[in-house]
Amino acid sequence: MSDLSKAGKIAGSLGVLLKAERVAHAVMKGMHGRRRTGTGEAFWQFRPWASGDARRDIDWRQTAKRDNVFIRQTEWEAAQTAWLWRDASASMDFGIKKEYAETLLLALGIVLLNGGEQAGLLGSGLAPQTGAPAIERLFAALPAQKELSENAHPAAAFSHVVLIGDFYFPLEKLRAFCAPLAARRVTGTLVQIFDPAEKDLPYKGRVRFEDIEGLDADAADIPQVEAIRADYAGKFAAHQEALAETAKRFGWRFEKFSTDTKPEAALTRLCDMLGTHA
Repeated sequence: MSDLSKAGKIAGSLGVLLKAERVAHAVMKGMHGRRRTGTGEAFWQFRPWASGDARRDIDWRQTAKRDNVFIRQTEWEAAQTAWLWRDASASMDFGIKKEYAETLLLALGIVLLNGGEQAGLLGSGLAPQTGAPAIERLFAALPAQKELSENAHPAAAFSHVVLIGDFYFPLEKLRAFCAPLAARRVTGTLVQIFDPAEKDLPYKGRVRFEDIEGLDADAADIPQVEAIRADYAGKFAAHQEALAETAKRFGWRFEKFSTDTKPEAALTRLCDMLGTHA
């Protein structure tokens, strides 16, 4: 790689961090002063049950009084550790998926660190970090995060993992990774990132499909892509349903974002799900 190419790659990488900082600070302005939910004893509020909530958190007395199921939330009494991971496989290079995932991961890290919580990168070898300046260490360690693994620093009980990617690999691998985490009471959120074209298949005429993940060496030539659009849409939806079911199996949550979703909106949704504040 030439010096010019290296400089361009470094500049592009720094651009992701700068974008993440802008996204995080925009979201934090609207979160200032919020209380956090967590495992403390002090009561905060009741809220309607949502997919992914644990059955043990249901307040049966309030539920009996109302038409819907309600969750009892308490205030956070100790710093939590969130382990972050983004898919670095070849399929993430389609469109801006990898950039979007890294922006979201770093922005979430900024919010967590500014909120007094700990943040680490799964599989990077970097221990959980604290304090707002630590985002630079997370950013520097991001290239080392290649595989879906815990590496030298396993996630402790009651910590939270956030896995961000397209998950275009056998879901048995994902389930095998999540199962031991859930068994030791680690909670989690699966976040699927996809390009609009991957959902809608907007192409026309002859299209050649190749597996850039290398799982299938054979390419597929489709003479009239419009003819398979409905079947393709069904398989794409089935993949998302399988991800949602995987999360539900472990008592985790599932969220999905197209890369045409504003990162600020995606980050706000994740922060709401995690009960994060700044």
